[in-house]
Amino acid sequence: MVYIQRRLDLARYMREDAFIKSINENRLQVLFVKEERGSDEELIDMEEAPLDPRVKDVLSKLGFRGLYGHQVEAARHIIAGDNVIIVSSTGSGKTEAFLAPLVSRSLMNGERHIIVYPTKALARDQERRMNALLSSIEVVPVVYDGDSERDERDAVYSGRARIILTNPDMINAAMPRVREFREALADTRYVVFDEFHVYNGVLGTHLHYLVRRMRRINNGLSFIAATATIGNPLEYFSKVIDAPASLVAGPQHRRGVVRHIMVKPIGLSRLQAAVKALEKCLEAGMSCIMFADSHRLVEEAKMMMDRGSWGGLVKVHRAGLRVDERHEAEDEFKEGKIRALIATPTLELGIDVGSIDAAVLATSPPSFSKYVQRSGRVGRQGQLSYVIQVLGDDPMSTYYARHPAEFYERSPEPMFSEPYNPDVALLHLLASSAESGISEGELSEFELGVLAELESRGLAEVRGGWVRPTAAGRKALENFITIRGSGDVVKIMDGNKLLGYRELPFAIKELHRGAIYLHGGRSYEVQELRLDARSALVKPVKASFITRPLYTTFPQVTNVMEETKLLEVPVHFAELTITETVVGYVKKSLDRGDLGEERVEPVSYGFKTKGLVLYLPQHSFSNFEARNLLESAKAYHAVEHVLISAGELVTNAAPTDMGGVSLPTGHVVIYDSHPGGSGVTRLLMDRLEEALGIAWEVLTSCNCEDGCPKCIYSPYCGNNNRFLSRHNAIKIIDLIKHGATAPATPLPNADTYA
Repeated sequence: MVYIQRRLDLARYMREDAFIKSINENRLQVLFVKEERGSDEELIDMEEAPLDPRVKDVLSKLGFRGLYGHQVEAARHIIAGDNVIIVSSTGSGKTEAFLAPLVSRSLMNGERHIIVYPTKALARDQERRMNALLSSIEVVPVVYDGDSERDERDAVYSGRARIILTNPDMINAAMPRVREFREALADTRYVVFDEFHVYNGVLGTHLHYLVRRMRRINNGLSFIAATATIGNPLEYFSKVIDAPASLVAGPQHRRGVVRHIMVKPIGLSRLQAAVKALEKCLEAGMSCIMFADSHRLVEEAKMMMDRGSWGGLVKVHRAGLRVDERHEAEDEFKEGKIRALIATPTLELGIDVGSIDAAVLATSPPSFSKYVQRSGRVGRQGQLSYVIQVLGDDPMSTYYARHPAEFYERSPEPMFSEPYNPDVALLHLLASSAESGISEGELSEFELGVLAELESRGLAEVRGGWVRPTAAGRKALENFITIRGSGDVVKIMDGNKLLGYRELPFAIKELHRGAIYLHGGRSYEVQELRLDARSALVKPVKASFITRPLYTTFPQVTNVMEETKLLEVPVHFAELTITETVVGYVKKSLDRGDLGEERVEPVSYGFKTKGLVLYLPQHSFSNFEARNLLESAKAYHAVEHVLISAGELVTNAAPTDMGGVSLPTGHVVIYDSHPGGSGVTRLLMDRLEEALGIAWEVLTSCNCEDGCPKCIYSPYCGNNNRFLSRHNAIKIIDLIKHGATAPATPLPNADTYA
């Protein structure tokens, strides 16, 4: 009955909405349409809020007829000095919810406050918005970042600036280097983290330690977070700031009508289908944004658009481009000089690029929270707008093609991080020792272990019970500017020109000799990767193909931290050392598939992380030893792929958050791709049985011969999806479902992986 109603609803949209009908006619099959209708929240008299009269007067002059309930509740908590997290939908007035009471405190008490945005660009964008609100009173926002002018810095250091707008990288860089900023921080009352949903995984771990460093300088700080979507807001915020907090929940709907369209390609790749959908939006006269989850995909999409008639009206917006390149794209879009932006999650946040009528999602967002953020960019002026989710031929797309309503009926997921990440903790402990001094007695057992590592490297020493950086430690801190990732990055150089950076270990897979690197719609061939110098030399080329790495992965278990079971199968959560070695690459045409393979001089990178080791049961596929070994390898390799795909769904992880390796012995290792660990595989450990159920459905519902992109192929496979068998994987998971077990034997040595 539900299926019949769904088909009737779809037929109605096809009749009534010419745009949806046009999408369905262009080698794209519309599977599902969900309509979202917003409504206005009831206003409360402004006199109910404990705000300074001057702030109320400004709001009234700007046209505010009252305040929403969550704005009044937030004001009460902030005026009282509480830690608070505000969770409310996009465009519901979260900024006013924390800004109005903070400005009131500044006017009443002379206090200063710091508002932290995830990016420098967003802080600059919000400065313009706040100036409109605050220009008539004596509290003026000032941006503090690497581009700040002398007078802006003086305003921060002297105390004239009562509202300071910055980003976490600037705080991280300034605290150990700038005495005047430490003094300003010591005189600060509140720190706000806007767009708090960004601080997931490794970035959440960095923020946890950044908060601890700020507290060592000023233990009287209170904290505010604001976000549209988190499944565990109070729990996660309290964990990050390590203190109790209050939750203020606002509305979870938007204004206007948004039609969410799920589309399946017919005879096209997923990216080709997304480009077709974007072209349809442009033909309909819409302003559009396309999202994809990697810079490689947005660059490939731009190459495809350039082949058609719309290329001149489209620009790329992603991390890794120069700031001036991103600003140019934003300004031209806002001014109407271009009509579409193809972006990574850089535009998922609230940067003002003007009115957007449609969003095309070329990849499935790694979480429903991110889907809400991306879809929240459209229809902000209340106009009819569209969000087109393009499915692919991956296992999760297969699942949602069968259950489309489930995609839209999800709730925001919980966030996760790994506080015991030694790589992250080491950097922050060293920085803190340079900022305020750390008493050895205040360190936890974990931090004492990190301190021992700092001492063994000659980066810190203990004198009189206090931890101090050595000269070598201060030198090491010169490179600790950004908190995004491990900090171990490769510079990408075109002659003497710096194009950008790529973090390790991802860099060896994208910047090996012969790789085609895409940047701002242009192609470059990597001439040389100098890993010891952390640089890659590239030259411009007109490439008719792209490249994918061929690589091996060798895991070593260094410490088992927890033990559990998947039904009766032993599972260990362990500290791991992962060594990845690139041995070649595949040339791929954008529309004709593989063009052949090339071998390169092997290049390796090793890193420590955390992950799961599964000891899967054995099955006899053949009486011949060599044949049985081959079929076993196919089985466990396929199980590894489908478990990672299902794991992404149940943990809300991005496609590159987890890596994996399998052996014909039944060992399957799934690890955090980020050095030191991100917490994602620890979360997966708690949800393995759910992931197993999804993996089973993906495998058994596919009608391919013995493996395809819809079930077990992975675009990130190091051996180009060789040695995979869907049928063999079904046999292994069937054994698990029926209670089979296996001993937790040690991983084989490196020779087994050759």
